[in-house]
Amino acid sequence: MTQGEQQTLAAMVQANDKLLKALTVLLAIKDEHLLAELNGVFAAITAESSEIRAGGPDVWDHLRHELALISCLVAEAESEPDETDGGGAGGVVN
Repeated sequence: MTQGEQQTLAAMVQANDKLLKALTVLLAIKDEHLLAELNGVFAAITAESSEIRAGGPDVWDHLRHELALISCLVAEAESEPDETDGGGAGGVVN
């Protein structure tokens, strides 16, 4: 894989990470039980010895970190007043 291909792949991974976080936040705002259910699902997975459990402790530490981050983002979004500008989809935040 060339350096350019690696950079493209890294950008895609980062973009997908941001999109998945945003989608999870939006869904969690709509469904107050979503994050608790996600935590329950991952707790059940780690208790079993299945293929989906594969990955070292660093993977599961990162997953817990990501879920905590998403929980914070949801809490922030829910505490902010609804600011609709009526201007369509808005812009991409860097």
